[in-house]
Amino acid sequence: MPTLADKTPTCVVRGLSFDALATALGRGRTSVFTLNMMHMRLLAREPEFRESYRQASIVTLDSNLLNTCFLRRRMTVATGSDLVQHLSARRTFRDRSVLVIGNVTAEEAASVMASRRLEVFRPPFGFIHDPAAVDAVIARVREMAPDMVFIAVGAPQSEMLTLRLRRAGLVEPSILCCGAAFEFLLGKQARSPVFFRRTGLEWAWRLAGNPRRLAGRYASDAGFLLSMLGPLHRLARSGALRVGGLQLQFRQEAGPGLTLGRGALGAG
Repeated sequence: MPTLADKTPTCVVRGLSFDALATALGRGRTSVFTLNMMHMRLLAREPEFRESYRQASIVTLDSNLLNTCFLRRRMTVATGSDLVQHLSARRTFRDRSVLVIGNVTAEEAASVMASRRLEVFRPPFGFIHDPAAVDAVIARVREMAPDMVFIAVGAPQSEMLTLRLRRAGLVEPSILCCGAAFEFLLGKQARSPVFFRRTGLEWAWRLAGNPRRLAGRYASDAGFLLSMLGPLHRLARSGALRVGGLQLQFRQEAGPGLTLGRGALGAG
């Protein structure tokens, strides 16, 4: 007889190489999200954000803090910025069309991501709460019909927009939610030194550099972390964590065996 746990929606958080992720994005119909502590907090309170995660093709781990402190460093960490940098160096989309949704110019985006055709759409601040603004983004994606969409705005807007694009029938392009990745690679924002990233202390470096903007967010993340200490303590042993009615399963995987779930966003 099925238990309550059996009926809980599940999202697999995968440890994958950058090459495997680049291959998946390059073949189209793939959406990639990057899980961090703020995302976990949002999963606990935002139903549409949870649904976007449940429907994503691939969710990677974007938290050295989680990996170091609670997963015994057994996962490959793939941040949005590092993945965009890898795609840029590999020139994955040089023969494809690319749309960047975010606060960069076309010239800036083209200097990061070589492509046959590249366009930029800059939505207004807080656009996800404005139906007309969301419709304008959907219309632009439909008009351009790109092979690849980089949604370079913050969570939860990027993930919720991905869900709405797929529900609008735009299933062909791959989508990567990459936050401030283009701004980091352009030098418009400074990334933390490698030591801070690898040890899970990137948040401390960023907070010191911009306390007014980040203090509230990190305080909320810290409160959520404290509330989840019990389940997080068991994470290394169980490999699973329930957040807001969504079961997260953490799994290190080999690239060549990568398959996508039939219900995933962009899987058709």
